Amino acid sequence: MSEITRERTRTGGRWDVTVLGATLLALVLVTGLNVTFAVAVMPNLAGADDLTFVTTLQRYNDNPVFPLSYTVALILVILAPIVLRRSGDRAARRWALVTLALYAVVLAVTAAVNLPLNEEIDAAGLGSAAGLADVRDRVEGAWVAANLVRSLVSVAAVGAVTRALVLRAAPTTAR
Repeated sequence: MSEITRERTRTGGRWDVTVLGATLLALVLVTGLNVTFAVAVMPNLAGADDLTFVTTLQRYNDNPVFPLSYTVALILVILAPIVLRRSGDRAARRWALVTLALYAVVLAVTAAVNLPLNEEIDAAGLGSAAGLADVRDRVEGAWVAANLVRSLVSVAAVGAVTRALVLRAAPTTAR
């Protein structure tokens, strides 16, 4: 068997490397969304009036890019360890499983905290000034804190999938 044939067999015809690369890209995009909210959107909205705060977040909630990004990342994060199982590369598979666990935390925080708060913001409508101030008081601090957690965990997930990709893409002699 030639060296090229052995390398293709070892890497599963590069399918697993492709899946890991796509997973990395998807997680970088989700992480970018989370971090952008943590360092730019929410700090800038902190100085805005209540009406601007609520209406701006309502507009973000209507954006289909967010659920699509999170869903594509989820599919790829689940697919990566499955594909790696077939390769027999236990080290890379372990890192893919770490990535899956970290992304599960991101999704759990999103589902348990951020999405219910987004629904509360959407339900606020554009009522009275007192009503807008009340919804903002209930939502802002918790939303920002939860987003910081999911931002940090997203960064860790990017690191984990990067490690899996580096392990999987490295020639056997380099390991």
